Order: sequence, then C-alpha cells, then structure tokens
Amino acid sequence: MLMMPLAGLLLLASSGCGESAPQAAPSGDQQVSEAQARALYIRKCSLCHGDDGKLMASKSPDLSLSDLTLEERMALITYGKGTMPGQKDVLNKAEIRAVAQYIERFRD
Repeated sequence: MLMMPLAGLLLLASSGCGESAPQAAPSGDQQVSEAQARALYIRKCSLCHGDDGKLMASKSPDLSLSDLTLEERMALITYGKGTMPGQKDVLNKAEIRAVAQYIERFRD
C-alpha cells in the first residue's frame, strides 16, 4: 500500500525530466564579444568578402575601401542589397552591430 503512493510521487517528480525551460529570444541588448563577432563574420560574410574583407566574390565590394558609417553598415547587414541577403531574421541587433563593428578593422 505504501508502494502505490511512492510510485505516484516518483511519476509526478519525473514527469518534468528532460524538459528544459523555454529559452528567451536573443535580445538586441546582449553583449557580443569580438571573438563571437569574428565567428559570425566568418560564417555569414567571408564566403563573398573573404577573411580580410577583400575577396570580392559575387561582385561583392571590397570592405577595406568602404566609407560607410556604422549605421549604414548595420542597415546593409540587416536588410541586404543586391545579391547580399539581409540578416534580420538570422542575427539579432547586437550581433548585427558587432559584425558591423568588426568590419571596421578591414579599412586601410
């Protein structure tokens, strides 16, 4: 008789096993490290722009010659232009800003 309540208690206690709390959506306010920004750039941008911003595949511009402001680069990354796809559905605002800032290192 004691076994039945204990089994019910165990069943109740284990019913949440394997479930994780819902993940919060990435916030535009989160911090993105320089290493994370570099990894995002390599993953999302380097195929056309190269690791140093100068590859220019698919008629992409040489980022080392760009005179765009940070805000202009953020808008371009967010919404895309020409053959470059926008990243607004892939990267959050903090990640877009971090990549736009990372690109500044390519300027001559």
